[in-house]
Formats: sequence, C-alpha cells, structure tokens
Amino acid sequence: MYSSVKYILLSALIITCISCTKDFDDINSPKTGAITTEPDGLFTVAVQRGSMTWYMYDRLQRYTANQYMQYNTLTGSGSLDHYEPSYGIFSDIWDRSYGDQSWELAPLFYISHTIDVCIERQNPIKEGIARIWKSYLFQRMTDLYGDIPYAEAFVKPLPKFDTQESIYIDLIDQINIGKNLLLSEGNYESYGSADLIYNGSIEKWEKFANVLLLRIALRISSVAPTLSKEVIDSVKNGPFFNSNDDNNKMQWDETSSNIYFRNPILVTEVFNNTRVSERMINFLKNHSDPRLIHYAKPAELDGEYRGLKNGMDPNNQTVYDLDYYDRFSRLGEVFVKDDGVTYNLHFAESCFLRAEAAYRGLTDENTEELYNLGIRAAMEMYGVSDDSNQIEDYINQAEIKYNSTNGLEQIITQKWVALCMNGIEAWFEKRRTGFPIFEQLEYSGPINNGEFPRRLTYSASERRLNPQNLQEAVDRMGKDEQTTRVWWDNN
Repeated sequence: MYSSVKYILLSALIITCISCTKDFDDINSPKTGAITTEPDGLFTVAVQRGSMTWYMYDRLQRYTANQYMQYNTLTGSGSLDHYEPSYGIFSDIWDRSYGDQSWELAPLFYISHTIDVCIERQNPIKEGIARIWKSYLFQRMTDLYGDIPYAEAFVKPLPKFDTQESIYIDLIDQINIGKNLLLSEGNYESYGSADLIYNGSIEKWEKFANVLLLRIALRISSVAPTLSKEVIDSVKNGPFFNSNDDNNKMQWDETSSNIYFRNPILVTEVFNNTRVSERMINFLKNHSDPRLIHYAKPAELDGEYRGLKNGMDPNNQTVYDLDYYDRFSRLGEVFVKDDGVTYNLHFAESCFLRAEAAYRGLTDENTEELYNLGIRAAMEMYGVSDDSNQIEDYINQAEIKYNSTNGLEQIITQKWVALCMNGIEAWFEKRRTGFPIFEQLEYSGPINNGEFPRRLTYSASERRLNPQNLQEAVDRMGKDEQTTRVWWDNN
C-alpha cells in the first residue's frame, strides 16, 4: 500500500514537472533557472528514473551489461552477446540520461535542477541529499563512457566534455559537501515521501554517501593511489550499511498500470527472449549455492536448472524454435515479483568493498569476516535463511572459504554473484580487477574480435549536435570504440 501511495504521488509530480517544462523548445538547451518552485518533484523523478525504469533497464542492463557479465543470454543471435557494439542502444542510454529526447524524464537533468532549486529555497538538507545522488548518477555515466559533459552540462547548449579524472575528483568533493550539508543545524525539512529510496532519512543517506566514497576510492586505487587512500582514511570509521535495511533500492509498484512504475525486470521478462546464463547457473550448481532456486526457475522442458551459453556461434543457434529454449532456465521469482525491487547499492556490496580495502591493507578491518558477512548479506537479501546451516556450509566449502592467496579474486567473484542482474556494476568491477574470469567466447565478431568491452561509444545525436567538444574528448581518450579504456581502467 505504501508503495502504491508513493507512486500516485510520483505520477502527480511528473505531470507537474512536465507542465513546467513544456515551454522549452529543447530539453538539451541551457537551463540556468529553476523549472519548479520546490525541489521535491524534481528529486522524485531523479531517483525513480535514476534507478532505471523498464526502458533504461532493458537497454543498459538486460541487453548490454547483463550479457557482458554472463547473467543472462539472448536467445538467437545478438551482437552484444558477442562483445560487438550496438550503436543504437548506446545512443539510447546516453540520450535518455542527459535528455536529448524531449519526452524523456532524464535523471541527470532532473537531479542537476533539484540542486538549483534547493539552493534557491535555502534548504541544505535537501541539497545535501541531492548532491550525493547526483554523484552516484554521474559516476555511473562516466564509467560507462569515459569523458562526458559534467561541469557545463545543463548550463551551456554545447557543453565541453570533462576528463574522467577531473570528474572523479569533483565527485569526491561533491559527496563530502553533501555530507556536511546533512549536518546543517536549523529547522530544515527533508524530502519525506518524495524520497522513494530512504523516505528522507538523513542517517541512511549519510551511510550511502560513505559507501559510495569507498566505491569511488577503490575504483581509482590503481591510477590515483594517494587520493584513494585519503578518501578511504576519511570514511574508514563509517558509518556504513549495517544490514539489508540500509540497502539503496527502488521498490516498484505492483498496482500501477504504467509500466514505467513497474518492476523493470518483470516488464522486460515478458519479451521471453533471454535465459539465465550457463556461466551463472553452473557456478551456483557447482558450489551447491542455495541461491540457485531463487535466481533461476527450472527449465520448462524437464525441470532441470540449465543455463544458456553466452557468445555462441550464431550460425549454430536456433532463433525461432521456442521449444528449444524451453530447456533453459528463466529468471527466478526474486527478480520478477510484481512488488519487486532493484538495487542501486546494497549491504553485501558494502561488505565486499570493505573486505577489499582491508585486503589491500588500507584499513585495519578483518578481510575474512567482511567477506563472509558479504556472502551472508547477499543470501539473506534474496530470502536464503541459515536455519539448516546452508549459508555456513556454503562459506566453509574449500573453494569458497576465504584464502588470502587469491583473496581479491574470491571477493570480486562473490560480489559478481551478489550483483546478479545489476550487470553494469559487475562490469565496472571486472574491467577494474579482471575478475571473475570468463572463458573466451565461442564466436568473435568482426569489429572487436572477441575483445572484452571497456566502455560504450558516444551517442549519434551528441556527435551530430556537439561534434567539436565530442571530438576533443575522443582525441584525449584515443578512439570512440568499445575497446578504448577509460582513465581508471589500467588492468
């Protein structure tokens, strides 16, 4: 019921926001003033769309990152499953994030203007929360593409592209500014029900900010070790997430007739053109992982848990024979519930981040304890209980039990399992660390020759409308190709 009330409110807020922007000829034109008198409606749109509604989830996760990270496999032949580019999808992701399509409620646009209005209204609490969320969204965007419009985004019609290094430095500053604003004294209201994630809880946003800083610090640890250590030193005493109650997640509305308010994994599962990856199914089965029955459904043909292999030769695939695909598992109920949730950053990831920081000697915490806690948190998040010691038995398996000799691989591999269906974050981590290790694809396409993708290519509309600034970014980075590495990617 509470979820439904929130989404009724969101519907009204979106209508208000759209009506306030109807006089703009182009949503990508300079926006130097507020488009509404209060920040709440803007923030609601920013967190809901930033958590990925069905279309963005379909483009960015299901078709792209979830296949890169072998969570799911497209039935029939698909270029992305062979590490080949899909320029239309990559353009969609860019355009719907920045707002190059005037009908799209673009999260980067809305969160930027949330901050403008908070400053106008002199509400430091709301401003602080908005700065933290904006940093989360822009980190994701720069990790997808590399150099992107940042400082001049939504300020100038043809914004310059900032280097990823400069963006990361500012993200750290912005999160710290946000945290300090949360400490403001005075009778300031938070977002309350307009905050679809934490219901305006300052305490939870502070925890999220600290975990986000830890994520950022580890992402740059190999290219900016001094800055990485400074950031970790500043947050190592927390507070961090204490349980799954602190998860940064979007609770979707099971009653809405609007698919943009429904569980995006459920909405896209209706297409019935993906199956759970063989790599994921086999890993779960080979380690007697109790999450298997939660992550996947038995195959309709024979009731077995069986995954579909990624990267198969398209000449050997059966595209139209649906009976053939009935022998492979579809997604489990934890992902496709009507009242399902999707996670932006959860307790398990927080534990694995802390475990890695300890493994690298950057904190004094116990690596093994945090590794085990991460596994436990990931299982409990999806309904696995330890009534029969199944979690403890899993942790104590020879290949799973923490071993400092291959500690980093174990931490990142368990994070990969915990991040199932959040392919983008797993993809960023594989690019950074090289884990988990995948077999070479059976089929290599003619463009990337089977080389693992390191980024997405820029939008066709941005290349058409802002060619000079885009080309300057390409010249700095090397080439506008999937195999071009972003600043922090030197693995």
